[in-house]
Amino acid sequence: MNLHNSGISQLFSKQGASNTHELYLNWTRYLPYIVLIVVFIAVSFVVPYFLTVPNILSVLLQTSSLAVLAIGQAAVLILGGIDLSMPGVMALGAIFGAMYMESGGNSVIGGLVMILVPTTLGFINGVSISYFNMIPFVVTMAMQAITIGAATMITNQISIPVSQNFCDAILKKVIGIPLPIIIMLVVALCSQFVMTKTYFGRWLYSAGTSIPTSKVSGIPTKRVVLAAYTFAGMMGGVAAIIMTSRLYAASPQMGKDSVAMDIIASAAVGGVSTMGGVGTALNAVVGAIIITLISNVMNMANVSYYLTLVIKGLIIIAFVAIDANSRRKLSR
Repeated sequence: MNLHNSGISQLFSKQGASNTHELYLNWTRYLPYIVLIVVFIAVSFVVPYFLTVPNILSVLLQTSSLAVLAIGQAAVLILGGIDLSMPGVMALGAIFGAMYMESGGNSVIGGLVMILVPTTLGFINGVSISYFNMIPFVVTMAMQAITIGAATMITNQISIPVSQNFCDAILKKVIGIPLPIIIMLVVALCSQFVMTKTYFGRWLYSAGTSIPTSKVSGIPTKRVVLAAYTFAGMMGGVAAIIMTSRLYAASPQMGKDSVAMDIIASAAVGGVSTMGGVGTALNAVVGAIIITLISNVMNMANVSYYLTLVIKGLIIIAFVAIDANSRRKLSR
């Protein structure tokens, strides 16, 4: 009888622990959306008439290039890697495309150049990491230094203007919505579909959880790593088109190191695990919106640039700590 009672009590104890565990995981899963709602409400109190369609569209337009970059970073982080070179490859791609257009080249081809250059550099990152077993942090940090150095030497730190036709074509409105926002949403939805509904997406998450286990399961891990870093480079190219059209010029300043912090912060705040295997493209977009709103509030409050960096760094640490705690509970 005592053994029977003991067994029942253990069963209920396990069920209680399981329910608590499930509640915790659900809370962390939806945390980015909770934070977004809280930030929106807070900003609406600080900024009069913030919750209007023009203001929201303005925020989304500001977010568009960062969100695209965060989606690329999300793919690499899910894999268990990191790409610190995204700002640099974006800037270099934008500069080559702008130089082509400045020399009289076609705007469409100039836009393709902006995508092709970062995609090629992302491919080089992927080959170095997947086939030469180099460390992602070191490879992408070196690529960031190379691209920013090259961009600065090529331009002599002078912005290169792009054609008015190019900017007008990218910034035009479709049903009242600026095209960059539509590009951001299309990229996010397509990436979300690939990550969650295709074999490649399953391979990506599997490799991020454990590459050795994935290899044993027959997953082509080298090709998955190569594809992820190439995709990140391509997202740098798409962001180059959006940012260049908004600035009406290409400049090495587009690739400054603080942009890398915003990209990683967007992914981390969006719930993409820096340890691999967890996250989605849509969550990365949510994180980018949150970071953009925080940056805007800091600017309006005249918070210094350096204090803003400190705050963003603390935000990254906070969300990485939440992710680590979530993984600890999951492993119990």
